[in-house]
Amino acid sequence: MIIAHLTDLHVREVGKPLASGNLDYTAMVGQAFERVANMNPKPDMMVVTGDLTDTGQVGEYRLFKEMTEKLPFPVHMALGNHDIRENFLTVFPEKEGAGGFVQFCVEHDAFRLIGLDTLVEGEGFGRLCSERLSYLQDRLQERPDIPTLLFFHHPPFAYGGGIYDAVRLTDGARELGEIVSANKQIVRILCGHHHRAIDCLWNGTLTSVAPSVISSCHLQLGDVRVFKNINEPPAFKLHVLIPDSGFVSHNVFVEDFGPAYENILDPNYQALASIEKHATALEAAR
Repeated sequence: MIIAHLTDLHVREVGKPLASGNLDYTAMVGQAFERVANMNPKPDMMVVTGDLTDTGQVGEYRLFKEMTEKLPFPVHMALGNHDIRENFLTVFPEKEGAGGFVQFCVEHDAFRLIGLDTLVEGEGFGRLCSERLSYLQDRLQERPDIPTLLFFHHPPFAYGGGIYDAVRLTDGARELGEIVSANKQIVRILCGHHHRAIDCLWNGTLTSVAPSVISSCHLQLGDVRVFKNINEPPAFKLHVLIPDSGFVSHNVFVEDFGPAYENILDPNYQALASIEKHATALEAAR
């Protein structure tokens, strides 16, 4: 099982002025989708953890839908602070859950994937109210022995970035942490929002923030008061379910860096004979 984890797409309608940094976000998302679709082996699904569009307009969601419908695997999505719930549901009415929130559960034989809605209309920070948290608790009680991944937009932890920490999941983070601590079947939490690859062992569960497939937020630590972007390579995460290991995560660049080449080891390398022995054994076992 392979899950492609993309985030912060900020799709804009074609013909609109380019975004900050003169970047064509929609073209960059198209390149990222092409990269994921052409992977070998292909992912079994894609998860997008919010900011599907840049301004939350209906036309942007229609374009986003057209782009995802061309992919050879299902796409599951959460909403971010750039999204507008009503406009999203105009294009994706089947995604509406209890209370009008975009929350759902994806069932698989080996694991479950629960999507949560942390959007607060008109705000940068995130919220999980009692109704949204009750949905999570109800789902967790249904299959307590199945490994479960949660995905939503706003990271629940601070990473030391000043103003960035002020717009994390601020409302309901403590209550969510209590749920995570009490439910050991939660093996991974997937987030977006910060446009950087960040990992934190939060309440005993590895929480992964995926980098954006468009612009990156500049790494700033301390008393940060201004949001700044930097043109680091767009990337995404790949979560691979490995027997006896669980989910193993990789950071993958969107850009093609050319063909891979064989690593020729120096003959003086002291472990060369051992490595060649293992390689021969693997080849014989095929």
